[in-house]
Amino acid sequence: MKKWILPFGLIVIIICVAWIMYVKHSRNIDLELAGVKYQLGSEGAKLETEPATVVIQGKLYTSLKNERVFKGEVQIVGEQIPVPQDQRKVEIHFSKDGWGSISYPYFVYDERGATISSDIYQSHSIFANKDFSQVTLLLNNSDQQSVSEDGNTQTAWSSENGMMLSAPASTREEALALSDKLMRKFLKSDGEPLH
Repeated sequence: MKKWILPFGLIVIIICVAWIMYVKHSRNIDLELAGVKYQLGSEGAKLETEPATVVIQGKLYTSLKNERVFKGEVQIVGEQIPVPQDQRKVEIHFSKDGWGSISYPYFVYDERGATISSDIYQSHSIFANKDFSQVTLLLNNSDQQSVSEDGNTQTAWSSENGMMLSAPASTREEALALSDKLMRKFLKSDGEPLH
């Protein structure tokens, strides 16, 4: 009986180490996805979609609790953001219901290189499948921004008329189906698919 304890214990340890390495091991993500931008709601259904490309480069980490963290760059081709080019790396922590916030903390420097100030640019929210081959972004734009009482800029995205980008997709219908799929846990509380 005792002679089985050591081999069995070694097998259990090997399986545990292999599992930890598999889960903690980062996955390289290097994708360029063609999709469409579109507006939700009845007014959005009347509007044309706009072709869009999302470039995602970085590493995806998954913890033992199945928590996902992406470190790298998420860029919508042609989009201008007020973040210096050398500070566009993001760290996106995905929630249990599948979404993550794309936020860019950055520093502003004077001509000598001394730090003048720091800021955080809140870009978009992202939903992605496990390998990032399918993504949906809830797009924040200047039409949705307002200034709060304390002087901070706030963005209010709405499922009634919000802008979205889904990839890969070539039509509004494909994009909506992909968004509903990726946002299933998030929409569960609302119960309504996107329109």
